[in-house]
Amino acid sequence: MGVAQMHTADTQTARGKGVTGMLKRTLKRGIIGALIGTNAGLIISCLSVIASSGGGSIISPRIMAMCGDEAHALLLTLLLSGIMGFIDCAGMSFYEMENWSLFRIMASHLVLIFAAFVPVAFFLGWVETPLELLIVSIPMLISYFIVYVIMCAIYKKQVKELNEMQEKAMQERKSA
Repeated sequence: MGVAQMHTADTQTARGKGVTGMLKRTLKRGIIGALIGTNAGLIISCLSVIASSGGGSIISPRIMAMCGDEAHALLLTLLLSGIMGFIDCAGMSFYEMENWSLFRIMASHLVLIFAAFVPVAFFLGWVETPLELLIVSIPMLISYFIVYVIMCAIYKKQVKELNEMQEKAMQERKSA
């Protein structure tokens, strides 16, 4: 086994890179995300009551009518929020795709999150119109853009530092 093959095997073992390791990490992230999503759903529901000047329930009237009572409606809200949180956090596994570009990783994660958010947000009554969805989506898109720009700057700096280190090592070899 060559040095490069040994390094690759060691790296994969150290990081648990195999399919099984990635699946385990994805499920772990998803479970944590489900817990976060459940709490976020409850917070979003409470904030919508506050935004409506306190004149409502934490459950949308549509879900209340569908479920029949507040307990089942709350349970459905928390379940869907948990599923959305699971999908969002499990999607962080895209960031482990070393052979993908940063743009592809972030775009894939954004599409996954948005695909989970839109139906849940409409179903739970977090947004009721396409305009409200647009208003909610703009900060999400801006956030992704800012993170992308920051990550590009960080990677550019790291590449520059690595190139400088390589240049220094090559000069040391020549002088030795």
